[in-house]
Amino acid sequence: MDRFDRQRRIFGDEGQERLAAATIGVVGGGGLGSFVVLELAYLGVGKILIVDDDCLDDEKSNRNRLVGAWESHPLGVPKVEILRDLALMIDSGIEIEMVEDRLECDKAKAALAAVDVVVGCVDHDGPRFALNKFCCQHGLPLIDSASDTMPEEEEVVFGGRVCVATPETGCLVCFGVLDRDEVNEYLESPEQRADREAVYGVHEDALTQGGPSVITVNGVVASIAATELMVLVTGIRAPIAHQDWRGHQGSLRRVSDREEACYYCGLRPASPVP
Repeated sequence: MDRFDRQRRIFGDEGQERLAAATIGVVGGGGLGSFVVLELAYLGVGKILIVDDDCLDDEKSNRNRLVGAWESHPLGVPKVEILRDLALMIDSGIEIEMVEDRLECDKAKAALAAVDVVVGCVDHDGPRFALNKFCCQHGLPLIDSASDTMPEEEEVVFGGRVCVATPETGCLVCFGVLDRDEVNEYLESPEQRADREAVYGVHEDALTQGGPSVITVNGVVASIAATELMVLVTGIRAPIAHQDWRGHQGSLRRVSDREEACYYCGLRPASPVP
């Protein structure tokens, strides 16, 4: 029996062929990105580009949420290699391209410019802003995912959101989902960053450990993102622009707020870049 028989019953032969012909870029290979790569491989996506400069690191405690990281993996293994091996264990016919570097490097930008859809799985609004601008400039659909878990005095708050940025839906800036302080810090020059750290007395390395994170929260958000990619590529329905999942309340809602006349949406080419 065809491995994709039961998927074809949902979006037909044409939809499955579109997935097989698609090249999807995944930026960020951590808790969210690893889940996304897993699901893309099972969906039958033909080519996956994975961009991440990080490695398996016990100091960052990323073994609890990095899908495909086995107990046998030694420290220091690049995440892109772990996810490549994971995807190929699911389907050895998938074409995998890896960029073990930051989004800002020329190699990553050149590789991303050639994909059909970008899935953003970064954990800071600075790179998220840069990825949004890049996708607008290159006429690429961007599916952005974010998860968070925050222990508060009376309850644990957890959930996330998924945004689909296209010419029809808008972008992350006009959705109003980006933290301006994080974006401004990301855009600082080295001199400006050094001046700020001198004023506040906190080096940026002290702020990179991140907050609480569990695999189940990442799994829900990543599955919403992968579903929106699935419907975007196969055409079975229009993607939802902005969804907000509040796991501690058990609710998933559609957000319709958007600023008009967005500068970054205006960066998109009149027609898709070939």
